[in-house]
Amino acid sequence: MKSKPILLFLSILTSFINYSQNQIIYPQGGIIGGLTYEVAKEIMPEHGFLPGKKFPTYQTVNKFDFNNLRLRVVLYNDRQEKNLTKIDCSEIELNNKTELKDEQGTVKVWDYLNTLFLQSKIVIDTASTDELEVRLTALDCRLIGFGQIAVHGLCQMEFKYKGITKIYCTDIEDGDANAPLSKTSFVTRKTATRYMASVAIRETIEKFLIDLKDWQ
Repeated sequence: MKSKPILLFLSILTSFINYSQNQIIYPQGGIIGGLTYEVAKEIMPEHGFLPGKKFPTYQTVNKFDFNNLRLRVVLYNDRQEKNLTKIDCSEIELNNKTELKDEQGTVKVWDYLNTLFLQSKIVIDTASTDELEVRLTALDCRLIGFGQIAVHGLCQMEFKYKGITKIYCTDIEDGDANAPLSKTSFVTRKTATRYMASVAIRETIEKFLIDLKDWQ
């Protein structure tokens, strides 16, 4: 009877990442709740069973002031149509298995556009004749490796403004300069993916804002 709590405890531990060593807590070749490591690894979702912290919305690294530029912003979700397996700036394959794969990802991008534009003194105005077209073509987060885990936030968007179309792409890894997670962070899988996917959106939109200063 005493074995059941121990098995439950081991099961819960498998959903965490130990970032102090960047290692999965379950041991290779070990037994997890009566299963071998190889079998347990196959049934373990990449992004974990345990809940994570809510998606944060990060401010831009740089400060922008567009003097209340009024834009009509139209956002399209082109992910299903494009069906990308990789983005332009990364060799990591997308698997689109996070909770952002459907409409929640599009909603999060729209939340970012509203938030970052407001902070940058851009007014989103449906009556404006100055139109910005934004197409979300990829959004994912991957946990790469076994033993030493790297968490990548991946995002790609296409911006069309004043007759110019440009693709902006981000592959940001934990420990990078603008990443919210360091290599010594200790979080659940789901929190890690939420943080890194979120910051990938921020990075992609900020690249557009940097260029927008020259497009006006």
